[in-house]
Amino acid sequence: MISLYYIIALITCLYACMIAVYAIGWRKQQLCTEVEVSDKNKVSVIVAIRNEAKHLPTLLTQLQQQTYTHFEAILLNDHSTDESKAVFDSFCDARFLWVEANDYGKKAAIRQAVTIASGSLLLTTDADVTLPPTWIESMLKAFEQCRADLLIGPVTIHSGTVFEKLDYWSLEGTTIGSAAVGWPVLCSGANLAFTAQWYQKCVSYLHFDVPSGDDMFLLEATRKLKGRVCAFKDKQATVLIKGCSSLSSFFRQRARWAGKAPHYTDTGICFSAALVAIMQIVSIVAMVMLWWQPYFLFPIVAKCLVDSLLVGQVARYHHQMPLMWAFPLMSLLYPVYVLIVLVLTLFPIQWKERTL
Repeated sequence: MISLYYIIALITCLYACMIAVYAIGWRKQQLCTEVEVSDKNKVSVIVAIRNEAKHLPTLLTQLQQQTYTHFEAILLNDHSTDESKAVFDSFCDARFLWVEANDYGKKAAIRQAVTIASGSLLLTTDADVTLPPTWIESMLKAFEQCRADLLIGPVTIHSGTVFEKLDYWSLEGTTIGSAAVGWPVLCSGANLAFTAQWYQKCVSYLHFDVPSGDDMFLLEATRKLKGRVCAFKDKQATVLIKGCSSLSSFFRQRARWAGKAPHYTDTGICFSAALVAIMQIVSIVAMVMLWWQPYFLFPIVAKCLVDSLLVGQVARYHHQMPLMWAFPLMSLLYPVYVLIVLVLTLFPIQWKERTL
């Protein structure tokens, strides 16, 4: 039993060090500095569309209200079966371009859009998000400042359960924090910026045989090609996503996100993902062993403290600290939640009327 404890303690220390580094990175990452940008720089906004008729009015209106006006919006229709095209046609804006997909899937849609984009900078987002009016302008300013090959824009959740918000803030903190220390391990396709030239360099690494992962495989490719990755915090550039409508949809979403992990080949990303997964197993073992030996309380408390250090900073940044009351309970439930998600990845996942 002592040997088991030492193994658990070692894993806990490794995990705590990693999360502490991410927390330091989050704190280190400053808000985007204001820089001047020329309106001569054309931006291409790329959105893959599949059955988004109910979201398109909001998306297109938000794009029309952008403070930066020199852009084109390429909506790549991934074989929608609803009224998405009719909704699009009701918006008379020469900057909006509707394109029918040649192939299937979001990744293929983005690849096709890149080939026809005329902007010097490409931004990707999703149809069901909320965009601030300063989104394009702020992303362009950040790109001009850091000159990254891949710029990870800020994304946060603005609705959903307390558990879902805390969970997403841990992902948000990891995304910004890991990039700030030069070890980016997460990103979201809801807010990315890159050039067409860089995307074409990464194409052979994007696993078009895997249905999802348009964002993470691009990050992995950028790391492999020694490209510069930057992430930043700026509320004027922050894309807001909605929480899931039900518990089942929440688990399906997380399983879809986790399902691409076996295809990762980058050492840093694989190590981070593996250590997080192993720590959840360690936590469950420690909770069971706690009935016999009180010193197994150490990994449970250590994990809760270091996780709260990261999540708490994100919550404070969004002025949501009152929700941290639920974090100790979430910390106990989180390992079980992760195991459920891992089990779900073993089964086919339905997403937008397709089986992944």
